[in-house]
Amino acid sequence: MIVLDGMAAAAAGGLHHPVVTLGVFDGVHIGHRFVLEHVVSLARERLSQSVVVTFARHPRALITGSAPMLLTALPHRLKLFEQLGLDVTVVLPFNDELRHMKPTVFAQRLFHETLGAAHVVLGYNNRFGAGGCGDFATLKAVGERCGFTAQELAEVRVGGQALSSTRIRELILAGDLESASMMLGRPFSVIGTVIHGAGRGRTLGFPTANLDLHHEVRPPRGVYGCSVTLGSVRIFGVLNIGVRPTLVSSGVVGTEWSERDAHEHVEVHLLDTQMDLYGQDLEVLFLTRLRDEQRFVDTNALSQQIAKDISDFRAWIGVRAPRS
Repeated sequence: MIVLDGMAAAAAGGLHHPVVTLGVFDGVHIGHRFVLEHVVSLARERLSQSVVVTFARHPRALITGSAPMLLTALPHRLKLFEQLGLDVTVVLPFNDELRHMKPTVFAQRLFHETLGAAHVVLGYNNRFGAGGCGDFATLKAVGERCGFTAQELAEVRVGGQALSSTRIRELILAGDLESASMMLGRPFSVIGTVIHGAGRGRTLGFPTANLDLHHEVRPPRGVYGCSVTLGSVRIFGVLNIGVRPTLVSSGVVGTEWSERDAHEHVEVHLLDTQMDLYGQDLEVLFLTRLRDEQRFVDTNALSQQIAKDISDFRAWIGVRAPRS
């Protein structure tokens, strides 16, 4: 998949009458997938290119000054777009110019002048342009004037419920990963960059990869069974989200705790493998919740519980064949 940054790069990208869609697509949930898969299918029928236009940051970051924690930060969305077979992603910076651009001007400039689109697909009730005033009728009128066709797809619902990234975010924060995964159409996952930690997991006998999640939403504190895909290999692991209460209470973290450990940590122990993953981006799929975060009497008790967590997850793997 080709990634083009901004309208100038898109205009110079050599696109030939592509099939295009537009949206933040945070979460790339079932409704998003319905739109994106339609774009891919239609482009293949027409022997054309499938193009998705998204934004480098959530529009609410500029409009309200406070963006929500994302279900899928940009690197995560790009990975999911590629898995769905998109040929090109155009990443627009959501800035003051775009924020105040009239819908008709935005549609003409992006779809006609920049991309030379043959066909533009919008998801149900998708809005664009200043104040979110642009809708399908706006797009269709611009297309008739500029020479591209337009299509709005029907609403997708799950279990009678409307799909929205906001609702999925609420479910994840509440710990209802099963319902969230149903709406996503895949196991809930996060992408994080492996960063250097203090090496305390190794001293306990269970080395971990510490993850920076790039402002992606995460479930409540606790221990989870998960899987990580490295190349063509899937590796199971046990992931912890929390503030390491046992290490704090037992003094293991020392005097530097207030500076280094006062925030929530996300760390994963991969089963049956030892790799130097520093600097790599890992996608972690949440498969099952093992337990809540707990404080143990000492680090020995903590190590014994981690061993039990791993044993419990191995038993879970043996009973159920998790889907990636």
